Amino acid sequence: MPLSDLSNPDVLLRENWAAHLNRTTDGTPVLPPSFVAEAGPRVWVVDVREEAELSGPAGHIPGVRRMPFRRIGEIRDLLPAYTPVILVCDDGRRSATGARFLAALGMTTVAAMLGGMHLWRQEGFTATREVAADNLLHAPAPGHGSDGRPLTFSKGERRLDRGRIEMHVGDVAKVRRIKLAAFLLASQTSCVDGREDRAIIGTPGGDAGELLLGLASAEQISGRQVELARVPELTRAFADTFGGIYLHTDNHALNRLARSLRGDTRLASAIETLQTIDDWERFLRRPPEALRKPLLEHLVQPDHVGCGHVKLALLNADTYGIRPGLITEFFVSFYEGLWAGAADLEWVVLGGDHAEGAVVNVTVEGELWPFTEVPMVAPSIGGVQMFVNHPQVVTFLRQQTAQFLSTRVNSLLPIGKQDGAKLETLIPELGGSQALATLKALAGGLPVFDVHFAEDGRIDVRQGDDIPTA
Repeated sequence: MPLSDLSNPDVLLRENWAAHLNRTTDGTPVLPPSFVAEAGPRVWVVDVREEAELSGPAGHIPGVRRMPFRRIGEIRDLLPAYTPVILVCDDGRRSATGARFLAALGMTTVAAMLGGMHLWRQEGFTATREVAADNLLHAPAPGHGSDGRPLTFSKGERRLDRGRIEMHVGDVAKVRRIKLAAFLLASQTSCVDGREDRAIIGTPGGDAGELLLGLASAEQISGRQVELARVPELTRAFADTFGGIYLHTDNHALNRLARSLRGDTRLASAIETLQTIDDWERFLRRPPEALRKPLLEHLVQPDHVGCGHVKLALLNADTYGIRPGLITEFFVSFYEGLWAGAADLEWVVLGGDHAEGAVVNVTVEGELWPFTEVPMVAPSIGGVQMFVNHPQVVTFLRQQTAQFLSTRVNSLLPIGKQDGAKLETLIPELGGSQALATLKALAGGLPVFDVHFAEDGRIDVRQGDDIPTA
């Protein structure tokens, strides 16, 4: 079966849902607050408390829809049975009962948010006590998502204008906020890729790109190569320190990978029974041990790399200032860790084609400190896509990466503690040149918008120069 089916955002959502879903001892399906924070417009987040509770001590998730627990059966009447619905309350108990009840009524994709608003706030996500006038759940118009927008847009002209950007980032239901300290401890930095259908904090290549950038900088400063045998330990230490590593591929790379695997006599018999998307996902996430070495030979080939930034770095070593061997060894380390069951290694498959219409740089007011609330922005809603970059957060994170490399793992690298200041200078310089090379290749000619979130809630959108073409 062609893997192009992965371009269907509903398929991707359900795969992501299944990957994060757990069940309590009484059978309640639950999803973590992080999943809710990243949820796109296809997920309906419904608060089952009374309206007065939304302005109480725990507050509520900005933009959430409400349906009182006493009327919870009406959700089944308002939304199709297959609609992804996450119920929320103060501590998770009412929402758990409601999720079991709706499942018994035939809703196939329903869950409670684990821990309710108490855990949401403990994990650093922002709540509000300002109650919107029109917050009661209502039936969506055909083809529209939980935020009232169309789930697909006409392609039209590729470029986005300021008005569309303002509409996108001004949607309180789709821009979640997380305290920087919480993000540093428990979340991953995603790639800037506009095909993501969830709210993200983005940088070129995500966590994978940042680790590779740091290792390349260490080599440039010392003039010596990182021992490739040390890369698995460095990868594991980076994940342990920064809360995990995000790496994405896409359906096009998987299609090419599948064709390549079918032509390999060592693997052909093992994959001939793979017929569905789920079959391929299960195989690639946990292949038989005897097949992992030959499979890795295929996974590290540039044609089978689905992250545009990392692929470009692999193919253009001089431009990106990074040794291809480092990238290849990182891939081996990542996949071997994933196959060993490392829960903090996030492997994401993005579907569809690039259709970005702008590059968006997201900043907040003032200097960052641990309790700064950072906006997580969804780069894609239906056919509207944007490259979403968080330069302010990334600058802060790169300072931490420099400290990590020079103090935490310097014994594994050809640098010492005295090189920390040099790393703090070189990492952003090299990162900036890498980002420009990637944007020229993938976003040449697109407009750039600086989106600034002020402390008083205002969002200022300003248009800058277009991205130069390669």
